[in-house]
Order: sequence, then C-alpha cells, then structure tokens
Amino acid sequence: MHVICVGRSSDYYRFFDSKTSREIKTQLHNRLNDALLPSIIGLFEDRYIVVVFVKNSPWTKEQIIEQQQRVQRTLPHELIVGGNPLPFDYSVASMPFYEKDIAKGKSYLFKTMAFCVNKSLKSVDGLYVYSHSDYKCSLRKRQIIQDLSQDIRQGGAKFELCYQPIFHSTDTSKVNIWEILLRWKRTEYGGPGEFMPLVATKPHLHYSLTMMILNKVIDYAVSSEDTLPNISINVSNSDLMMVDFFDDVMIATEIYPELRSKIIFEVVEYSEMLSKKHVKDNILNLKKIGFRFAIDDFGCGYSNLQLLTEKHFDFIKIDKTIIGMCEQDAVAYETLQFILKLSESINAGLVIEGVETAQQLALVPEDPNVFIQGFLLSKPVRLTSTLSPRTKEK
Repeated sequence: MHVICVGRSSDYYRFFDSKTSREIKTQLHNRLNDALLPSIIGLFEDRYIVVVFVKNSPWTKEQIIEQQQRVQRTLPHELIVGGNPLPFDYSVASMPFYEKDIAKGKSYLFKTMAFCVNKSLKSVDGLYVYSHSDYKCSLRKRQIIQDLSQDIRQGGAKFELCYQPIFHSTDTSKVNIWEILLRWKRTEYGGPGEFMPLVATKPHLHYSLTMMILNKVIDYAVSSEDTLPNISINVSNSDLMMVDFFDDVMIATEIYPELRSKIIFEVVEYSEMLSKKHVKDNILNLKKIGFRFAIDDFGCGYSNLQLLTEKHFDFIKIDKTIIGMCEQDAVAYETLQFILKLSESINAGLVIEGVETAQQLALVPEDPNVFIQGFLLSKPVRLTSTLSPRTKEK
C-alpha cells in the first residue's frame, strides 16, 4: 500500500476551493489508475491518496521500493487546474499489510499509516518505506514522553537528584560547586542520555522538569543542616525563553532566599538565544538578585566569543574533549591556554570538565580562577535529605 500526500502537507487542499480540490484529486486519481492499474485506489480522510496492490506472495523490500518509484514517476510535477499550470510536490509512504496485520484491527492499521506518512513528510526526498524497528522505536519514544509527563505532574517522586562535585584547582580536597544531575527511577528507559534528548524536543516539558529539579534542590537545602556549596543547575535555551522564567524562579526560592547567591544556571552555548529581549531580561534580572550563569560545553562545535564579551556569564565550562586531547594534541593544549586567558580577562571562572587521569590533572594549571570536574576526583553522588550528601551513589 502507498499513501500519497499531495503538496507534502496534510492541509494542502485548504489553499483551494472545493471545486478546485475535487479537480486536482480527480486528475491525480485517473492518472494513477490508468498508469498503474492498482487493486484499489481511493482517498483517506479526503486528503491522502491510497493506492493498494494485492498479490499472493509476500512483498520484499526491494519490490516495495521499485513500486514506490513507479508511483513517484507517475505523479505529475505540474497540472493544468482552472486553465492555469500548477506545480506539485508529493510524499509517498509505502508499507506492506498482511492478514495478521488486518486482524489487529483498524486502530493498528491507521496508527501505522499515520506513522509512515509522518516519516515520509519529514524525509528529504519525501519517500519512506515502513520499518518495524522504526515503528517500535517511535512507540518507545512516545511512551517515554508520556511517562515523563505523568511522573513530573505527580510531583517528581520517581526522580532523584545526584551531584558531581567541582573542585578548586589550588586545593582538590575542597568542593566549590555541585553540578546537579537527574536520575529517573524508571530504569527500563535507560539513563539521561536516552530520555533527555527527547525532553529537549518538548520545550514545555523540559521547563516543567527544570522547575521540578529546582524545587527538589530547594527542598534539600531547607532540610539540610550542612553548609551548602554553590549549586549548578542545567537549564535549556528554551527554559530561558520562557517569559515566566524569572518570576517562577523567584517564587520557588522565596522559602530560602539565601540560596539565590549560590545557584548557577548552566546553559549550553547558543548565540541566537541572547537576541531575544525577554531572554536577556531573564538573565540580567536574575543576575541582579544574585544568581549566576555558566556556559556549558564551551569549545564544542561553534563557539561564539560575543557571548563572553557581553559578560552575562560568570563561569565557562570547557568541553571534556579538549582536556582529553591535550596530551597528544598541541592545538588542544593551546586552546585550553587561550580559554584560560580569556576567562581571566572577563573575570569568569573556568571549569575544566572530564579530568579522568593523573596525566590530565597535571595539565590543569593551579590557578584561583580554575576549577576541576571529573571522575578522577569524584563520581556522581546521591543527593538525599535522609542520608549524608556525601553518600556515594551505588
């Protein structure tokens, strides 16, 4: 079966009146029917052309692709509609259906069709052939998002916080900052490396998660009898673009205003976000209250030095690949030295991430402006109000 989306848009026909839409559908229907002689041809939801070919033996992927190409070649790139030539583009989603699939009912068939059409619309060439592994992966991603949303709404009991200490380069026995890390107790979904990229595609979900983390940190601080170090919390660019970010942070920290001067919001570098007025306002207003900001993974990909010259950031965190290359790569070492001088010139602290060996530690300058983070000095530690915050995560 092949599902054709005219104009590569599910709402393409809304640009035409009903008479013109009917004329387009009729011309395409007749051309496909005459050229391909399908077993069935019709419209689904009055938008998608469905072309079905039936045969007794199973379809191979090569046969499906070959037939898909025939469908694509048959579709015209221009039609005369209302006496005028109109250009056309299409997506074609192709999938085999067997008796066992039909037995699963209409709901399964429609969900599979919708998945394939969505994949074809997103593909560069507008073509997609059904893959069961792709479909299972899509279902898993959807389930992860649903369960994340549910667990956040229910108060966050299924999440726990950890931290990785950041040490001063002049005294590696002294913890200066805790970088807060998130652990989800639903271990069947893997670690943050699997679910956080999905959350990043859902700005409002990410924002809810960020505020949940902030509230958990505040709860810990209120219940702890220890003197807390600086606390670094990761925020996304989309979090900073939320108009209510400043107000929500201020409301959350009302219960413990002394914590405001200890919190560092850690942002992955992205220059365009600072062009938004309310983003600048959020950053500058929070800094006036005492909050600080750090650029995370600086040196990874495109680094915009303008971000630093505007002095919005109090810390620069160097991507761990740089220290990892310094032993063998003179350019990487010079890059490290350059960023160190740069941080000094703007009075920003420099955090060197990913220090995992004694040789890498030896490359880090003992400087009052330099801090160290890595497994060599400490792995992540569980943060809990019922245990000592120094209890190692197992």
